[in-house]
Amino acid sequence: MKDLNYDRITETRRANTPSMRKIVSGFCRTAMEDYRQAGYPFGKTMEGMLVWFEYGQFTTDN
Repeated sequence: MKDLNYDRITETRRANTPSMRKIVSGFCRTAMEDYRQAGYPFGKTMEGMLVWFEYGQFTTDN
C-alpha cells in the first residue's frame, strides 16, 4: 500500500527518467502534428495547442 505521506520531491525525480522523457516527447510530437493538421486555430505556440486541448480539440481553422 502506498504511504499517503509521500515526499513530492522524490515523486518528481522518479518521473524525470529517460523513458518518461521519451514518452512525453513522443506525445508532444503527436499532439503538435494533430494541432498543425487542425490549422493552428490558436496560433503556432505550445500555449495555443494547450488551449485547443482545453476546448476538446473540436475547434478547427478559423
